Amino acid sequence: MALSLYNLCVIVCFVLSSTFHTFSDHSKEMHKFGNELDHLGIVLVMWGTGMSGTHFAFYCHEALRNAYFLVLSGTATGCAIFTLQPNFRQPTFRTVRFLMYCFLGASLFAPLIHGIWRFGGAELDAMMGLGSFLGLAIINFTGAAVYAMRIPERWFPRRFDLLGQSHNWMHVLVLTGALVRLRGQLEVMSRWQMHTETYGFCKGAN
Repeated sequence: MALSLYNLCVIVCFVLSSTFHTFSDHSKEMHKFGNELDHLGIVLVMWGTGMSGTHFAFYCHEALRNAYFLVLSGTATGCAIFTLQPNFRQPTFRTVRFLMYCFLGASLFAPLIHGIWRFGGAELDAMMGLGSFLGLAIINFTGAAVYAMRIPERWFPRRFDLLGQSHNWMHVLVLTGALVRLRGQLEVMSRWQMHTETYGFCKGAN
């Protein structure tokens, strides 16, 4: 279920993004509406990533898992509401968007930090794919930073107007990160399927 949720969020995010970029030149109203959906897709995929990771990390601790579910859902909901504000779509808010999504991304790390403290890094990696999660975070952060700082077009004006600008690289990196995490989650699923609650990860849960 957790893997399906992550995959669904990624698919919806990419569909919304593709829809926006395809029809953004249709009209001013369509551009605004599509832009809202594009950013909501980002919020959705970050929420799905956090939920799926938390599900595996605290599968054996239902109360903690549900508490983190509530925190992640509340943070994502607040971020989604802010996303719908008209001023948020203006180019001058590019840096604000970057910082806001970084804040949402940072909230995903609370369960990880708790999990590392409680289980240790090696065990958490086996339980929820810590390595692929961190890989996804690093790749996405790099993409967001490239976009916010307008690299490389800020150094080479007009040379990357059609191809190779920061927006292109951001999408390439986001897709790469999603694939890295998907592979990690598939490996996690394989490990969980080889365990049972009696003899597996939940054996020593306390």
